[in-house]
Amino acid sequence: MFAHSTARRSRTARLGVLAVGAALLSFLAGCESAQPHPAASGKPLPTDEQQASPRPDPVTKSKPLPTVKQQVVGMVPGAALVEPPDLNTATTGEVTAQLTAAQTEVMISGKKVLADTYNGSLVGPTLHVVPGQRVTLNLKNDLSTKTNLHFHGMHVSPMGTADNIMLTGQPGKTLTYHLDIPANHAPGTYWYHDHQMCPGRTLNTRCRGTESQIGAGLSGTIIVGDSRASLPPAYRGITTHTLALKDTQISKTGSIVYPDAVLEPADPTVRLVNGQYQPTLTVKAGETQMWRLANEGYAIVYDLQLDGGSFTVVGQDGIPSTAPARATHLLLPPGRRLDVLVTAGASGSTWLRTLAHVTGNLNDGGDSYPNTTLMKVNVQSDGGSAGPTATGRPTGMTASPQIAGPLPGSEPDLSAEPIAQSRSIALSDDGGNNFWINGKLFDMKTPTFPKPATLGTVEEWTLTNITSGHDHPFHLHIAPFQVLSVNGVAQPPADYMDTVNVPHAVNKKAGKVVIRIRFTDFTGQWMFHCHITGHEDNGMMGYVNVIAVGSPDADIHPSHTA
Repeated sequence: MFAHSTARRSRTARLGVLAVGAALLSFLAGCESAQPHPAASGKPLPTDEQQASPRPDPVTKSKPLPTVKQQVVGMVPGAALVEPPDLNTATTGEVTAQLTAAQTEVMISGKKVLADTYNGSLVGPTLHVVPGQRVTLNLKNDLSTKTNLHFHGMHVSPMGTADNIMLTGQPGKTLTYHLDIPANHAPGTYWYHDHQMCPGRTLNTRCRGTESQIGAGLSGTIIVGDSRASLPPAYRGITTHTLALKDTQISKTGSIVYPDAVLEPADPTVRLVNGQYQPTLTVKAGETQMWRLANEGYAIVYDLQLDGGSFTVVGQDGIPSTAPARATHLLLPPGRRLDVLVTAGASGSTWLRTLAHVTGNLNDGGDSYPNTTLMKVNVQSDGGSAGPTATGRPTGMTASPQIAGPLPGSEPDLSAEPIAQSRSIALSDDGGNNFWINGKLFDMKTPTFPKPATLGTVEEWTLTNITSGHDHPFHLHIAPFQVLSVNGVAQPPADYMDTVNVPHAVNKKAGKVVIRIRFTDFTGQWMFHCHITGHEDNGMMGYVNVIAVGSPDADIHPSHTA
């Protein structure tokens, strides 16, 4: 959707500033090692208003992108938090729904902005599904470009008209998806977004696809079942809120649609919650709630902190926790979702914020994101839903509850399982506009590994990243994986996720993550890629063919629909 300007050298979104050689992915989620990376250069982290000095506007390349302060002119902070709209109600039986992708003017806290939307909403409507259900989803394309859908984290088929990212919806046409949700599908928070592929891409050409469309607004939440059912009885009726985290870069003309330019994560960016600028959530003193946190942006990391309080992680990337853990802040790379419990103290107010964060060595092209307030939390003695007394608690938010695990639906520990195959994945780039897995750009016709995986087996993959300028959030389609270690440090047993942040290299020592995957239920092409969508669009993607037991070692040919 936009042509690359070779005069501008992107940071995290696209260009590694050094010529690098190997690499891969990304580390830690949830409550694990959520510490922001220190600036190796020693440069101080910016505040919200100091974020990235303005650079050429992506629309014109000659005018500076407005500062955050300029972009939020016309927005009125403090309005009550509004839940994303619902696409449907949660019900058993077959469901048919429609998403219409179109360019639309939306209101962001009182400011009119041009965006790509689903059903006219900057935050796509929430799709509710239940295990065992058949879902028919019609995607009507009223955009001027091709588009499609990926059901991120969902354990459904990658073939046919299910989660097949090789499908393409042409402008003016409707593309129909059929999702058969397994009866044992894990309840939790997932999301959907554009995943338009870039056929025919060659070295040094720009891909127009996922980054542009997600950056302009094309993403929304999926809720499978009700993850509260996995909690102890006292918490099964608590209030829930979906908090969809998105980030926008608003041009001087009031647009976040950039058809002819390059998105830069380090440029001045407005952070939004449910499409609102600094909304307010009111809770009752002493009340515990479940927040469904989802980073539904195109590239930017969130390092969340609830001032004065903590989070209890009860679900990660849709998987109930084996050992629910309390954390003071949570790292959410693009694509990460966390179901967390939070508890209010006595009457007062506080903030949910994203802490200052650095993606890598600033001298090598790393991005630095400022400390930014996201949502005000007002604690009142007479508001919100029922909750225990707050007598003696601090004002604002306080320590979240301790929950014993494992929770029902959590995944088993694979560390002692026999390994059918071991594989290595290295992410690298040329310091320009090409991003590689194992030294190659993505090719639809060629799997990353000649030998397929087999259903019912467990494999161990080693992900490496020697890039010092940025981490790589590695995402696997179709199924979650267990993280065994990060930079040699063992992770909690059965710590499952579908997107893991593989840390950048430090002092020329590559970042490394070791994962194990059990291949179940579905044959076909299981895709994987960096979820910094500019990296993905520009080659950092691959797939492994998955075959049934006894099948010949043959390629599974991609399926395309015009």
